[in-house]
Amino acid sequence: MIRGLGHFLAFVLLWTLGCAAATAQAGPVPVARVCHAEAEMREAWQDVAAQAGRWRCDGLGWTLATQSVLIRFDLPDTSDRLLPQSLITHTGNFERIDVGVIDRQGRARWASHWPGDVRHLATGPYMAIPVPGVTAETAQIAVRVVRPWGKTSLSEMRLDPLAEGGGWPLKLIVAMAAICGMLLVPLLINTAFYSVLPERYVIWHLVMVSAMLLQAAFATGFAHLLFQPEMEWEWQASNIAFSTMAGAGLLFAIHFIEGDRLDPRLRKLAARLAPLMWLVGVLASIPLEAVRPCSSLAMHLSVGVAIVMLVVAMTDAHHRGSRAVRFLIIGWTPLMAIGAWRILAHFVPTLHPTEAILPYQLSLAFEVLVTALGIVSRFVEVRQERDEATARALELEGVADRDPLTGLRNRRTIEVRFDELFRRGFRTMAVLDLDHFKVVNDTHGHATGDMVLCAVAHALADDRDTRAIRMGGEEFLLLLRGHDTAARAERCRRAISARITTEVPGLERIVTASMGLVEHDTRGNLQIDFASLYARCDQLLYEAKRLGRNRTMREKVTGFQSALAEAV
Repeated sequence: MIRGLGHFLAFVLLWTLGCAAATAQAGPVPVARVCHAEAEMREAWQDVAAQAGRWRCDGLGWTLATQSVLIRFDLPDTSDRLLPQSLITHTGNFERIDVGVIDRQGRARWASHWPGDVRHLATGPYMAIPVPGVTAETAQIAVRVVRPWGKTSLSEMRLDPLAEGGGWPLKLIVAMAAICGMLLVPLLINTAFYSVLPERYVIWHLVMVSAMLLQAAFATGFAHLLFQPEMEWEWQASNIAFSTMAGAGLLFAIHFIEGDRLDPRLRKLAARLAPLMWLVGVLASIPLEAVRPCSSLAMHLSVGVAIVMLVVAMTDAHHRGSRAVRFLIIGWTPLMAIGAWRILAHFVPTLHPTEAILPYQLSLAFEVLVTALGIVSRFVEVRQERDEATARALELEGVADRDPLTGLRNRRTIEVRFDELFRRGFRTMAVLDLDHFKVVNDTHGHATGDMVLCAVAHALADDRDTRAIRMGGEEFLLLLRGHDTAARAERCRRAISARITTEVPGLERIVTASMGLVEHDTRGNLQIDFASLYARCDQLLYEAKRLGRNRTMREKVTGFQSALAEAV
């Protein structure tokens, strides 16, 4: 998969470089002045051009509240100037663009261009409109943009000397291609992490980065290397991707920050705002004239709300001692600063509207890499916390499942795990009881009795095919598997006396044990629960006690319908 991804990126880069060689900028067209004016659809160019007070030539004061915007490029009167062959502007939606070539006698030749006529560049986020027939006698290039949807399509319009339009210089193309490639890395990392760490913030980071990658593909123009989307479709997809990125960013933040390190009210508010971000993107992309004047406004406002929400949440988490929020603060500060600048440039008339593509893409890559490192850090922390919790649970479970005196498993353990052990082949059960143990306690005291019980535990120690359990008092239980289980159990019973004699000096008599044993013929079809099997062993133990103690009573069965009892 990684090799295939590398081949794809190399293909994209080589194709981009090829396009760059064909569309490298030949230098800007000299322009004496660029001015713009607002106009209604019924107003003719000549009528507006005659009213000098309606024109602004400072590059500011752009608006979408009018039906059309007129832009005028005044060309200098020199013989050595470059002649414009095309009109280049930032990709955006519009109804129609009329381009006029006006000579020094005031004669004009007009051509209209609809979204389907416009050529998208693969070397930048630009679209190119041809401007044929320009000569040394051309005085002005006149443009009427009918019902534009974005200010940057107006404010970043320029003339280009290449007929196909000039895009970014080669160094910038390479940098942008590298940035888009960097956005793919977290997708692979997060996909791998989610398989072992299914946390919500990993999912939301995946959604956020995917939206970033889609939006970056349109913002850089690289999407046009693979396909040529319709203008309206591209604009809508870019808007929805941008709003999805904002909403997923909010959800990623509130799930990434530790649960007790963020005010619950802020967490709830961010969770409610996130889907509204996406809804605004969808509504702002509805291709209706009633939506057009407020579409860009709504998009910028929603992103502004998301930035404010993130700042408040990160500030609160930082004050509460969150470690995870440090990655968000470091990673998102440049991106939010550039986002805030773009929003201000849209709303403040004295600022020039701009997409700030280069710093924006750089901040995207920086944010994604930092938050990806944050996810790695959280992954390590969560794994450590889970490992510690598992170790504590196992430790507590071990304490709860062990007899505190002898260290053997207790009755609860065998009752819970009997079915599993039975399936694994532990099908011979032996119940042992010390003979006359009460005499030991009465004669030598309970401390000596405890030493006797510990010696029994040493004689019945576990091995690969044996499980030893203290059932309570002086009663013990063995579960065995493999061959010769009855003989092995008998050796354990006989070893009890020798072990007690060795480890507990001063006893007046040898301590013996009696045993009841049920051995399952592995060729049979025995199916039984713990209580029934234990009850049968206990009956055999009672029979061994009745017959004089210090002996074993056993049965070898293939089923409880045909039991064969045998005294040993």
